[in-house]
Amino acid sequence: MEYSISWFGPLFISEEWSNGLAAVFNKKTFFDTITDNVGVLSKSTLEKYLKKYLESGEIVRIGRNAYCARGKLKDYEYDYSDIAVHIAKILKEDFYDLDFRISELYQMNRFLNHQIAHNVIFVFVEKELCISAFERLKKEYEGNILINPTEEDFFNYRREDMIVVRNLLTESPKGKNEVWHTGLEKLLVDIFSEKLIKAMFSESEYPVIYETAFNSYVVDESQMFRYAKRRKSADKIKKFIQEETDAKLRLE
Repeated sequence: MEYSISWFGPLFISEEWSNGLAAVFNKKTFFDTITDNVGVLSKSTLEKYLKKYLESGEIVRIGRNAYCARGKLKDYEYDYSDIAVHIAKILKEDFYDLDFRISELYQMNRFLNHQIAHNVIFVFVEKELCISAFERLKKEYEGNILINPTEEDFFNYRREDMIVVRNLLTESPKGKNEVWHTGLEKLLVDIFSEKLIKAMFSESEYPVIYETAFNSYVVDESQMFRYAKRRKSADKIKKFIQEETDAKLRLE
């Protein structure tokens, strides 16, 4: 007999979980709860129901083998500028299988009290092809693009919609809809780790950034801290969240 998601729903999606901050559960807990209520099912069937729950959005993945009810949590999405989309198109067409990410300074406005007035497009490209990608983009955006600039150089040459090309580090989280998209997991680490991004707004804004992110959106904490470790900022970020914000880490 095949059970629908709506049949299993009450087992997990209860009122006490409605804010998305309820207990985290793993696959074993999910599988055990189902079998306790309906009897033994094959592992493939249990995996299928877990997949259905994830696809339906009723539960969300917040880490490696870690899930919670969605509640009020939203998936983070951002509408990229025409320039960012054009850059992505060029890189995908001219560099086969290139690994790159694009983020925009305007992405932070959703989380800031003091809005950013001038956008900057950051293009992170795998180190071996970073210079080649820069030279290609320079043909399209001459005078409006820099590669690995110092803070001084950036602010001396900055223009509207400035493009900054940087090396992409390993463990950089991939976007959900497009690999080149930058999700919260990378954004939240980069404001601590990228000196140029840090220089764009006050650190007094950091608490509200993290609180809004964790209280309103799905954040994959395993992915975020794996990247933070690569950036040597994991301990600093964890301490900051625990001591200076009201955000709740679900995988502590």
